[in-house]
Amino acid sequence: MYRRIERISRHALLALVYALGIAGIIASSSSGTGRFAFCDLVVRGIAPTTDGTNEVWVGVLALTDDGNVDRISRLAANGTERFGVDIAIGNDDNAVLAIAIAVDGAHRNDLYVGGAFSEGILRLNGTDGSIDNGFNVFTGFDAPVTSIVPAGDGTGDIYVGVAGNIVTYQGITVSGLVRLNENGSLDTGFGGSGAIVSNVESVAMDGVNVYSGGRTLPSLERWTPTGAADMSPNFAPPISINPVFSVLPAPGVSTDVYAGGGFANGIIRLSNAGNPVGTFIVGTGFDDDVASIVSAGAANEIYVGGTFTTYKGSSANGIIRLNNLGAIVGSFVVGTGFDDLRDTSGGSQVTSLALANDNDLFVGGGFTRYKGRDVNGLARLNPNGTPDAGFEVEIDAGNRICDNNSIGD
Repeated sequence: MYRRIERISRHALLALVYALGIAGIIASSSSGTGRFAFCDLVVRGIAPTTDGTNEVWVGVLALTDDGNVDRISRLAANGTERFGVDIAIGNDDNAVLAIAIAVDGAHRNDLYVGGAFSEGILRLNGTDGSIDNGFNVFTGFDAPVTSIVPAGDGTGDIYVGVAGNIVTYQGITVSGLVRLNENGSLDTGFGGSGAIVSNVESVAMDGVNVYSGGRTLPSLERWTPTGAADMSPNFAPPISINPVFSVLPAPGVSTDVYAGGGFANGIIRLSNAGNPVGTFIVGTGFDDDVASIVSAGAANEIYVGGTFTTYKGSSANGIIRLNNLGAIVGSFVVGTGFDDLRDTSGGSQVTSLALANDNDLFVGGGFTRYKGRDVNGLARLNPNGTPDAGFEVEIDAGNRICDNNSIGD
């Protein structure tokens, strides 16, 4: 259930988080117990920069022995934090659910942040991470923002997916998929109050049309630029693909689309009419949910991440690379993949993927190891599946350094 986080002064929040961190240090040193000060990261949003710096934005939940902090951080190419801002404190689940970099308009390279915090959405200045008050959302959304996609048409507008049956934005009842103008106002040219859909988990664009995937049937739909259901041709995917957590227009084939989620086999490829593409053969598919699908950047291939441990009966702990026939790409070797030593069920908990500018792969989630090596919620992999030796996450959350050495038991 969505828990609204009360509005709080950002300056007061930073001061409070800092105070919590200092109190924890004092308590630890004075107790004489020698307890280990831990910080575990859970990553739900990744956005590589588009300004040529080869840096990356991440949305994280930092779980520490002094309290939990939700934070947006901009990381240098080696993974160390350049700067960041705390969004919320005290949550057991991620408050930050989606981040996206503005690709055009007057605020190009700024960062949109969506999630389960007060307004549900905000924009940060890309140069220093400060909040951009020119993005006037006022009371914002009263439900969690789960997906943000730039319109990419030169306007600076964005599409926003929201998880909820009845949603309001700035006090106005809207749908689960809306288009916002660059200044934060509702773009009524997109279906008036948005496309008629609810409980949206993922939004994607094929250059013209907009896709939405979610938890309410029909769980995968395609919308025209005016916010109408695309009926030409009649895009009618099977009702059995529910829920849908990730949508990706097929690389190299503009008329096809991939959908991944919590349905049987976990992944499907659909034609322009919404029919399963017979050449994409998954067999028994995945044994658990698919959370994210992204282009591999070459040869019409895709990366798939989720909570699965097998694909077609073969080991695939949280991550795999597939070609356009559904076959495993053998050159991407993940070995034992991702796991979490704190999870006795053996879950891998990969929740987000993003392709870096040099075709490396960023992987985020709640894991603590990759191929048997410690990794704290975020990894950067080379195209052959080896860890990027020059990258290790290091984030300052609540006056606590969170890196591969801070993982708790």
